[in-house]
Amino acid sequence: MFNYAKPKKKAWYVVLADFVSMEDGTGIVHMAPAFGEDDYKVGLKYDLPVVQLVKLDGTFPPEVEVWKGQFVKDADQDIIKHLESRDLIEGVHEYTHDYPFCWRCESPLLYYAMESWFIAMTEVQDSLIRNNNNINWYPEHLQQGRFGDFIRDVKDWALSRKRYWGTPLPIWTCTDEKCNHEICVGSVDELRNISENFSDDYDLHKPLVDELIVKCPKCKSQMKREEEVIDCWYDSGSAFFAQWHYPFENQKEFKENFPVDFISEALDQTRGWFYSLLAISTFLFDERSYKNVLTLGLVLDENNQKMSKSKRNYVDPDVILDNEGADALRWYLISASAPWMSKRFYEQVVKETLGKFILTLWNSYNFFATYAALDMFDPEKDLIPIDERQLLDKWILSRFNIIAEELKKFMENFEVHKAARSVENFLIEDFSNWYLRRSRKRLWVEEKIRDKLAGYSTMYEIFLDLSKLLAPFIPFITEEIYQNLKTDDMAESIHLCNYVKSDKKQIDKNLEEGMEKIRALVEVGRALRSKVGIKVKYPLSSATLICEKKIEDSIKNLLDLLNEEINVKKIYFERDTSKFMTKTVKPNHSKLGPKYKEKAKNISEKIEKMNAEKLYKELKKKDVVIVKINDEEFKLSMDDFEIVESEKENFARAETDDAILIIETTLTPELQAEGFAREIVRRIQSMRKELDLEVEDKIITMIKVDKEKVKSLKNWISYIRGETRSDKISFVDKPSGKLIKKWVIDEIETEIGISR
Repeated sequence: MFNYAKPKKKAWYVVLADFVSMEDGTGIVHMAPAFGEDDYKVGLKYDLPVVQLVKLDGTFPPEVEVWKGQFVKDADQDIIKHLESRDLIEGVHEYTHDYPFCWRCESPLLYYAMESWFIAMTEVQDSLIRNNNNINWYPEHLQQGRFGDFIRDVKDWALSRKRYWGTPLPIWTCTDEKCNHEICVGSVDELRNISENFSDDYDLHKPLVDELIVKCPKCKSQMKREEEVIDCWYDSGSAFFAQWHYPFENQKEFKENFPVDFISEALDQTRGWFYSLLAISTFLFDERSYKNVLTLGLVLDENNQKMSKSKRNYVDPDVILDNEGADALRWYLISASAPWMSKRFYEQVVKETLGKFILTLWNSYNFFATYAALDMFDPEKDLIPIDERQLLDKWILSRFNIIAEELKKFMENFEVHKAARSVENFLIEDFSNWYLRRSRKRLWVEEKIRDKLAGYSTMYEIFLDLSKLLAPFIPFITEEIYQNLKTDDMAESIHLCNYVKSDKKQIDKNLEEGMEKIRALVEVGRALRSKVGIKVKYPLSSATLICEKKIEDSIKNLLDLLNEEINVKKIYFERDTSKFMTKTVKPNHSKLGPKYKEKAKNISEKIEKMNAEKLYKELKKKDVVIVKINDEEFKLSMDDFEIVESEKENFARAETDDAILIIETTLTPELQAEGFAREIVRRIQSMRKELDLEVEDKIITMIKVDKEKVKSLKNWISYIRGETRSDKISFVDKPSGKLIKKWVIDEIETEIGISR
């Protein structure tokens, strides 16, 4: 039909191919070895000519006179019309089929046969598989899945590229067609020795490398370098030895560091860098080039779509860095999910990370720094030995060392997200919400007592070591904290310090178990107070713990914490609930039904009319009761009843896994007065904060309140003064001060004025 190409080989005959069938079309197709892998393989089998009438830019060359310079896809309709005009076309049919498009510009791609230099990877396939089996993959399924499938079906590596930029292919071929000798140059020295014009200020890139005069060692004719450059993946895959300039130098260093401990890249590199590294190390050294590989997931937008420049759905990192900071950005990416999981990324989630973790860390540190500065705490002179500190201090140090141990294990398994969450939970739940909150009171004491110094000592040690623990994750805020804490004999930067090691001597599992039980009791105790409608600020006279002796022993030294948290005056221990509970019975229908059939209903109704408490006592005493219905007697045992427990009046009950907490709910006038005083303190503290007063600032306080409340508050003046740092407290009809506010406390109108 066209005579633009004149093949030197036999071309116009029918050959066989198993991918052509009679089910589609006529069962015969034309072969284009230059434009498809299947066609190319058939061409090799039958020695068909490779006709290439498309240029690298996708247009027709000058010899295709009618359509020269036109993009081949744009010429389709013109070619059809041309064939129709020559009466050479049977018909035109449209059908839909898959076709490759560029993922960047969405233009159609063209298959294009080119001569290339190959590395025979199929020859080392077994070694590839063996070496891959000796690599630790994270996640594990990639080893035999995506990556394993790829190397089990490995193809020879097309090494060369027809491009300008890149490492020139170091192969010179003799220009004498009769000789055609080839040289693969292995070093600069070798090239210097075979070149006639190699200069001291050499440059081995194109075009300078092609200006070297190299003579054939066999026939002395001019040699020419093959025009291609090397696939850039070969460069990156050589990193594990090229970084040492091996084998030309640093041979010892290379051998000591081969294979490397771990590499990390995104999931799409399973068939890119991960493969090129393994391929090169396998055919050069018959060994893996890395021991561990951490595969990273993709970054998605807020709507779970992959971020891309073409879709413009990416977040400008400068916005995050300016608004939330690099540390918040890093912490979110590390802690959000496993590294190999894809992550949604948008500003709001980074903002939440900033508020939840980063600011908690900074505010906790700032709390310590403020009070420590007021007392001029010196970590070298004022440090209290650990064995002289209270149990709360020893507990938080034990927790920290457990966390340091956990973090090491997580990091060794490349589970950085679990490491981050472990530290985050420690900081928020253990350190900030429990330890710091429970330590506030001792820091408010005016004198520089040992217990206060013990608290400072513990906080100082925690912040110093916690900063070191977190430095690889959030390098900037940890450096700031370290610079404020370090002494002259410490390293200049936190990033020059040794990493934290867990001190097993400070770990106390029994203390931790006891504290865990106390915290569980605090949680149910607070919930119980809320349930019965008594604010935590109002103290209760007593609480009782029903538990085994071993539970009592594990928590009895920590009861002060429980006392204060649930605000009770005294805590007692008991082994059963009998003092606080009333036991009654009700019919057990699941037992009575099968046993008495149609009579069960009448028996149940009779039982429900009886005194349930007396019935229980009778059952406990005699094991049976007689129920009489219409002259018929029924002998019932304890199995025929369900035991129902209910709290006696003025008691409330809650349970943990291994203890029952019972609180006495009676509020005496004295307890109400103390609770009201605490509510007053809370309002004054809120007003101090509103005036932005410093911790050490003293104030004058005026209070207007109901006369009856004034009487009850008289006994709590010293308490209010100490808690609020008030030099003077007076009860007046009209408060004055820099800030005056009205409050409603338990339905009682109260007015407070404060001033410095």
